[in-house]
Amino acid sequence: MIKNINISGFKSFLENYIEFGNLTLLTGLNSSGKSSIIQALLMLEKAYYEKNNILLDNHGNIKELKNPHHKESINFSIYVDDVENTIIIDDDDHYKIEGNSINFPEIIYISANRFGPTNILPIFNNSARKNKVGKNGENMIQFIDYYADCILDDSLNHPNSEGNTLLFNLRAWLKIISPNVKFDYHLDHKSDSSYALFNDHRSTNVGFGLSYSLSVISTLLIGTIIPNSLTIIENPEAHLHPRGQAELAKLISLCSNVGSQIIIETHSDHIFDSLRVACKEVTNFSEKFKLHWLTLDEYGNTKINSPQVDNNGKLDEWPVGLFDQFEINTSKLL
Repeated sequence: MIKNINISGFKSFLENYIEFGNLTLLTGLNSSGKSSIIQALLMLEKAYYEKNNILLDNHGNIKELKNPHHKESINFSIYVDDVENTIIIDDDDHYKIEGNSINFPEIIYISANRFGPTNILPIFNNSARKNKVGKNGENMIQFIDYYADCILDDSLNHPNSEGNTLLFNLRAWLKIISPNVKFDYHLDHKSDSSYALFNDHRSTNVGFGLSYSLSVISTLLIGTIIPNSLTIIENPEAHLHPRGQAELAKLISLCSNVGSQIIIETHSDHIFDSLRVACKEVTNFSEKFKLHWLTLDEYGNTKINSPQVDNNGKLDEWPVGLFDQFEINTSKLL
């Protein structure tokens, strides 16, 4: 499990230290650095697994990514389990890894740009990739099918599930988003395509929330099955009503409490408040929960405030701007 990372000279990070728990919630104003933390982790995964190119597609070269106030090379110091590595990247896009060998986790990443309702989803025809989801959920149906019959931890079995497998529980959790919905799917290997069905209707004929939450729920559950994995989800609340967001937060807390490592980037006070409730209701969950509030200073560099959440869901400090808009609006109505 990733314990912490120190980011130096990367984008808006001059030098910042971030701790991770089983669940880490990243929140803050737009363009404050939340996605940059995720990008740093994705770059590290490439460094450890591809070993020839650390850059992400469509994000430019290192000179574009370097903080203008930082004179040295970009570097990431990361602790995985109890081993530290330092990754140094020069201005010519070359990098080196210093330290003992670490077991960097497999990242399961669902981006904010994931597919919504669509009639056809592609599938990966490479047998080595059929158990990968794709950052936009492009291989979502085959990903679900690959793990459909896997048995989940007892604590993840939904009360209304027909069984203890991934597919049965995925269907049960989707019914929380939209009551009485029945999810099914079809794979066509001859055309490298797939599609989802909701109550026998194509996804374009049902609400956006079902398609957007399908990738989130399935990825959370499957992340508990894949050993040494890190699940990263951007904006899990997209197109969900408040009750759906609250139920999704409950699932997030349950998955992280069984040992999965999850990073959530969100702007939702419903997700945030429901995770605080989980700190009170789920035994030992507060000890596994890390919260980071990101802002920018006057020079455009990221500042990170990390309040501690206790087992009653209370924060030891409340930074200005942290999910306070409801109170601000309410005060104007009094």
